[in-house]
Amino acid sequence: MKFLLSTMVFLLAGFIVTGQTLNQIYDPVVVGHPPDNAFNGLVQLSDGELRHYGFEGEWFQPENHIYISSKDNGLMWEKHIITDSVLFADENMPPAVCSPYSGDFIRLIGTPKGTLVLRSDNGINGPYRKMQIDTAPHDMIRHPLFLKTRKRMLVTCGRSILKEGREVMQACVYYSDDDGHIWNISYVPVGPVFTVEWPHKKPRWQNYAIEPTIAELKDGKLWMLLRTSMDRLYESFSEDHGSTWTIPAPSRFYSTLTMPTFFRMKDGRLLLFFCGTTPLPEEDRSADTTIREEQKNGLWEDVFTNRDVIHAAISDDDGKTWKGFRELYLNPLRNESDFATSGGNKVSLDKSVHQSQAVELPGGKVLVALGQHSLVRAMIIFDPGWLYGKERADNFTNGLNNWSTFKYIKGIKGHCAYNRDPGPRLVDHPDEANKKILNIRHLINSKFVCDVDGAVWNFPASTKGSFSTRIMLKSGSKGGRISLIDRWFNPTDTLAYRYAMYTLKFDGNGNSDYGQILEPDKWTELTLEWNDLQSGPCSLKINHKPYVYTLPLRFPPINGINYVQFQSVTYEEDKVGYLIESVKAVVRN
Repeated sequence: MKFLLSTMVFLLAGFIVTGQTLNQIYDPVVVGHPPDNAFNGLVQLSDGELRHYGFEGEWFQPENHIYISSKDNGLMWEKHIITDSVLFADENMPPAVCSPYSGDFIRLIGTPKGTLVLRSDNGINGPYRKMQIDTAPHDMIRHPLFLKTRKRMLVTCGRSILKEGREVMQACVYYSDDDGHIWNISYVPVGPVFTVEWPHKKPRWQNYAIEPTIAELKDGKLWMLLRTSMDRLYESFSEDHGSTWTIPAPSRFYSTLTMPTFFRMKDGRLLLFFCGTTPLPEEDRSADTTIREEQKNGLWEDVFTNRDVIHAAISDDDGKTWKGFRELYLNPLRNESDFATSGGNKVSLDKSVHQSQAVELPGGKVLVALGQHSLVRAMIIFDPGWLYGKERADNFTNGLNNWSTFKYIKGIKGHCAYNRDPGPRLVDHPDEANKKILNIRHLINSKFVCDVDGAVWNFPASTKGSFSTRIMLKSGSKGGRISLIDRWFNPTDTLAYRYAMYTLKFDGNGNSDYGQILEPDKWTELTLEWNDLQSGPCSLKINHKPYVYTLPLRFPPINGINYVQFQSVTYEEDKVGYLIESVKAVVRN
């Protein structure tokens, strides 16, 4: 069967047109939108052409199969409509990838009748020969990883099994030592069960340990990270090139119910893309008639509250230490009142920025495809040097583009989602014309899951560094809290401070546990400095003058501090609150 294409050149809607050349890109820039969930649709050909396969319209409609391509390193894209496909019209269409051993294009696909390998010795467009390698169906199949320390390819995936009378997902790894002709499979031990403990009132969706990503370390050892229902990604290791795997255990990376992605650069550096976020505590929805029974007991999720930001981190020493932990992308719909229902449920249900895939471009730039729903997916190019940044500042010149401030409106809508409210607003600066500042208050409103104002801002992870903010406590305020944390928490999560490294609470008169730090109606610059995140306190400066007291370390981090959360702290209504004019973080690692 011949593989036919009809092609239309177009500029994808929603592009950020910068006029930059590839060499000029440093900070993350959105250059396009993947046509499908972004975890296995992206491929880079030997001549540099980039493709991302997917759909346009309903799922699994053969006439809607497309791919987009770029021949200028991702800056401009063309859409190609696949009018006659041998790539299994009834299946999702991740591309095949070229084997460095033979030059053949190979991919694995899961079907209800089993798992197949497709192979072409005539380029990516086929035709493809198919061979069934397993009668068991597998899903979430990712691209092959071709090992460097021996001739073996690995393909990660998942399967359903019964455990103690309950259906669970288990991570699996297919491996082949003959360039994909004969395959074996290894099974990762089933991961942990989420147990209901305070502050949770019900179980999370029980994911155990799934959606693995693998990095081949320089000594040949394999390092796997897995999505779980816990607060962290779990890790498993293989000393025999993927034939067996250790029991999954907590890793150093915070993440819940989201997919991680390792990516090895040509110069040996290791990147990780993941949602370094913690969801709200689980609520008891046993009496909720708007959700299904399985959503109440851990067989499915009821609501996602931690999929609005994806992070990037980098390691220069084969994963021993990591830098960055920066927000690569914030969900552009995160503040929308119709978040849960906008865009319908075509192509993807979940308006999430988790799931990702990466390729390296000339000059060491990296292209990342990420996200699920068509309204939030993105293709992003950035320079890994951005992850080594030593400072970040914000004064709201660009509004709240770099902030998370939203509130959730009660009532689960659409697919596992709340509709949103933007949260605290920018207001006019009291002293400077044409300047905006952020006002944190507490306006009681029963329509919200939590009605306190909060604002969350990210900066490069720092084990030694400082954070400064210029704020004004207004007369009549009920006070607030500033917390320095090692991950993203929801702006309205009133328990986040319990997990903070350092937290500074003040009342309506500007008094903290250590004495007065703010004077109402006067601008004050607060600077918090830390040098020892294992046991050391945090020093405080007020208007550049050292304060007599220090803040105790509450919770030692693994990777350093990379977030600040501002929040209202009163249970009473606070129509006045406090003002934030600017923020700045400096890394001194």
